[in-house]
Amino acid sequence: MGGRRLNNVRRAPRPFTSAVIAAALLLTATASLAFAAGASATIRLGVYDAQQGEVGAPESAQTLDQYAAMVGRKPDIVMDYSNINEPLLTKTEVANLSARGETPLVSWQLFQSGYSGPTIPLAQIAAGAYDADLRRAAAEAKAMPFNEILIRVGHEMNGDWYGWSGDPGAFVSAWRHIVTVFRAEGVSNVKWVWSANVNNGSYPFKAYFPGDEWVDYMGLDGYNWGTAGLGTNRWESLSQVFSSSYEELTQMSSKPVIITEVGASEAGGDKAAWIREGFLKTIPQKFPRVNAVVWYDRNQEENWRIDSSPSSLAAYREVVASSIYGGPDQAPVATTAATVEGSSPVAIESVAVTPHAGGSTAGTVATISTPVTTSSAPAPKAKLRRKAARRHKFSYKLSRKAKLMVAVNPPSGGKGFRTLIGRTARHGEVTLARLVHGRALQSGTYRVTAIAVDHSGERSQPRQISFRVR
Repeated sequence: MGGRRLNNVRRAPRPFTSAVIAAALLLTATASLAFAAGASATIRLGVYDAQQGEVGAPESAQTLDQYAAMVGRKPDIVMDYSNINEPLLTKTEVANLSARGETPLVSWQLFQSGYSGPTIPLAQIAAGAYDADLRRAAAEAKAMPFNEILIRVGHEMNGDWYGWSGDPGAFVSAWRHIVTVFRAEGVSNVKWVWSANVNNGSYPFKAYFPGDEWVDYMGLDGYNWGTAGLGTNRWESLSQVFSSSYEELTQMSSKPVIITEVGASEAGGDKAAWIREGFLKTIPQKFPRVNAVVWYDRNQEENWRIDSSPSSLAAYREVVASSIYGGPDQAPVATTAATVEGSSPVAIESVAVTPHAGGSTAGTVATISTPVTTSSAPAPKAKLRRKAARRHKFSYKLSRKAKLMVAVNPPSGGKGFRTLIGRTARHGEVTLARLVHGRALQSGTYRVTAIAVDHSGERSQPRQISFRVR
């Protein structure tokens, strides 16, 4: 949003500042987790949280804490808006988000100043007139303590409510120039989010796409406007809002997808049911490439807030608690063509972590011994832990041939490791080191969750084990 068509009237976005192996393995209870095939294991939840006249969430520790308390968990991603000629993130925003382990999503608008009014000509960006601002932002990003900073430039470019709309060629040139500058400056922690509005009659978004080599995520903004006389002025399910645009988007690109803005009105239907259906069924079952979903939590044209009613908030708290989104609660069982027709869906029969010489099976306790160094001086613990990870394997057995998505969540609650075992097979094994991307692991308990994805996209119920690192 930030600005979106409202009966052909542009609205201002917001009037405030932007934004490890000696171990015992224990088999744990099965829990449910939906994977975005080819994208990520759990779907991340994000928020743009700001009410009219209030400071945006990244700038306010109190707002961040109040939101987390309200929904039951801190968000994975926090979004805010700024312009390319302003600081990428303020010192306060960096401190607040890094302290909470939250990923910033910066919606880079192209206004000359503020949050409305004249926009920066796309041709000037492409010609290098704003390179000093871009290099300054690149330097800021490199110095920030984030593994990932998401930036979406000129969002909703296919609408008719922003000055950076209407000229796809100029938009593509400007986008590629911005990314080129950051690459020339050696920035590795910025990920580019190309974020269109759902196709709803303005400019088709395909012409604005700069190409897979220029983006990291594909994004879509979409809302259920309800029947209050605004926007589309009809009640639409999340599937109705996003399905056709998602299909087109995933045909255009192989990149993972982020629903970069979503919200629902209370007018004309049951918002709580809309949230449950959309987040617990539609997204995991119909949109397998979705990596993250960002809720637009603001009372603006409509009351998009999660707590617009007690029932709406209760529904979203169920979403937050669901293992689909990294929570502890079992996810709903999907009703698919396979189950309807009576055929058995793919299932994970067993998963285990074992030494190369064997010894551990699912349901038993195995000890992973740290390698012994022959050097006169002991090897650093991190090095020994890496060797231990290479000497142990994660094995699996499936009911039929399928690919496997595996997530390893660390004890710290920080960013985990996600791996696609892309070979289609009934059984197999990979080194534990592969699952943790060769990293040295810290002490504590790790949770490993796996889910199979067959050739038709049918997903199994997940299997989960834990291992503890001493």
